[in-house]
Amino acid sequence: MNKQRRDEDGFTLVELLIVVAIIAILAAIAMPQFAQYRQKAAASNAALSLTGCAQDLNARYADDGTTTTKTYTVGSSSATLTLNPSDGTITGVDGSYTVKGLTVTCALNNNQITCT
Repeated sequence: MNKQRRDEDGFTLVELLIVVAIIAILAAIAMPQFAQYRQKAAASNAALSLTGCAQDLNARYADDGTTTTKTYTVGSSSATLTLNPSDGTITGVDGSYTVKGLTVTCALNNNQITCT
């Protein structure tokens, strides 16, 4: 009976523990990267939304000449943008927004909207 058990192929407990340890190490490396990618995606989404809002506000003002303030949805937050017709600047972009459950901070510098 002992002879039969020795001939059986299989993995030892040590081999299985080594495989589990390797998987745990790979997961520990991958998780922070995944969180970083989620934050970058949320920031890009907010920047794209705010840029679209600013363009829409400019287009509305060009069409009817009266719309200078408008509230837009950015993720699950809202932003009220105001257009100054005399110099074409837009205010109301600066602030924090919640996009896909993550907090994103946006700012307008030199007519460029950046979010982090």
